[in-house]
Amino acid sequence: MTEKCEIILNKSSILLAEDEDKLRESFKKVLLLYVNEVYTACDGEEALELYYKHKPDILITDLKMPKLNGLDLIKTIRKENEEIPIIVTSAYTDQNFLLESIKLSLVEYAVKPIREINLSQLLESCANILLKNFHPVIQFTNESFYDFENKTFSFEGNNILLTQKEVEFLEILLAHRGNLVTKTSIEDKLYIYEDAPPSALKNLVFKLRKKLKVDIIKTVSKLGYMIE
Repeated sequence: MTEKCEIILNKSSILLAEDEDKLRESFKKVLLLYVNEVYTACDGEEALELYYKHKPDILITDLKMPKLNGLDLIKTIRKENEEIPIIVTSAYTDQNFLLESIKLSLVEYAVKPIREINLSQLLESCANILLKNFHPVIQFTNESFYDFENKTFSFEGNNILLTQKEVEFLEILLAHRGNLVTKTSIEDKLYIYEDAPPSALKNLVFKLRKKLKVDIIKTVSKLGYMIE
């Protein structure tokens, strides 16, 4: 998954509609590894109430649910929101729904259980949909910002020219903002197609800190780096 997709997912919320209690709670725990908030509903009516209350960024819903089934839930939401990414989960393939789903612009119709590698791919597809209407600008201080769309860092109103490697490094840290990113994992992404001396990452960080003129990159016990 790209850093840009990870970042938007980290800021996003999911509405999960699932009537099986154990599955709903375990699925929620996995989803929270990717997104900021997960709202859970045990039936379609509760899901619709939560949708109107919280306006989640992504919907994941079962088909067979009490009170209001998944198909009717989606149709109701689609009347006012044509953009929200929707994933349908089901224990079996419903041919009638597959025909209906063509008109509902689903990200995927996924048969349970969903493996985590497949979930990651599905959420990346959702993130790419969200990115079409989202151009994040990250603010660090009153005077410093990073613009993902234009790949620029600005300080006191002036844009600071960054190299491709510096951009990649910043976006790796921002994708995991608030958490340590180890030197090894950073090097694996930055220098995957080239041989780099052991000092390459250290030199990159040194030069980048001087450029940015604001102390946002933290070294963590010589293990790696983070942006708080």
